[in-house]
Amino acid sequence: METDIAWQKELERRARIYEDIEAGGRFEGVMTTLDYAGMTLLTLALVVGFWIWGA
Repeated sequence: METDIAWQKELERRARIYEDIEAGGRFEGVMTTLDYAGMTLLTLALVVGFWIWGA
């Protein structure tokens, strides 16, 4: 029974946190276009590098 009450309080705490994040319009960790472009360039560099190395 105590575990259920503690878990319910934890769920309420998490819900409040997510509501605060959503209301504030701040989403830490969201990838931007620049992040995706950088990841794409690094992937291409890796693929081309291994392709040249293996040729």
